[in-house]
Amino acid sequence: MFISHLRPKRNAAPELCDTLPLPVCDSGQQENLLIEAIFTGYSVEVVDPQSIKKLCLNGGFGQGLSLAGNDPGGSSNEPLSLFLEEAFFLMHKLNILKLRTIYDKPLSVAEAFERFRQVKKDFVAGYCGYLYLRAKNWVVKSGIKFGGDFVIYVKGPQFYHASYIVLIREMLCGKPHSNAYTVDALDFQGFNRVAETTAKDILFLEVHYPDSFDLANDAECLERLQDIRVGETFTKHHNYIAGRNQPL
Repeated sequence: MFISHLRPKRNAAPELCDTLPLPVCDSGQQENLLIEAIFTGYSVEVVDPQSIKKLCLNGGFGQGLSLAGNDPGGSSNEPLSLFLEEAFFLMHKLNILKLRTIYDKPLSVAEAFERFRQVKKDFVAGYCGYLYLRAKNWVVKSGIKFGGDFVIYVKGPQFYHASYIVLIREMLCGKPHSNAYTVDALDFQGFNRVAETTAKDILFLEVHYPDSFDLANDAECLERLQDIRVGETFTKHHNYIAGRNQPL
């Protein structure tokens, strides 16, 4: 994967510039990094201002809060919304997110995995795609605004515009999974138009399940995530405006 056109933001608030790729600390400070969040049944919400600040400035997690217009001390009452894949990443891989239901019942990693799959049928594929992109140091955001699964940024949305609209494809035995949505020619034309008008490219991530993988079994899916392989295919759209402005 490469970046054909990187568009920096003109202005970034000073309090947004001192960022880290992920929330990290030494073992003696682990308790200070724990984040509490609420699972609403659809999304995951963080309401503590200091936790919101930690997540925004360490990995660019969450949506719905602009620190540029917020008191760095944390006076805003606006919650930070985490989409399901990033919330599970904070639980499953970083072990810093403690999740509760709206009825104040704690949710374990396994319980959260089961609940998230009930909300989003292709959650396993989405999470594997998310892990793949995070491993390549992309900052990942929800792509629903652009009709995709994700959009991805270099360093973070406070520094650059998104580089790719990401579409996830589930694969089994080298073929699209029977329950997976297939992008036809008309769909692709629409995605390509959105990408072109927003100065992005399209990235397909193929999530390949092992032949013996039982998608109906939550426990097996969680245990065998490491057996799932992800491949990438990107399409380079031609920017007619940029091409027109090139010297002959």
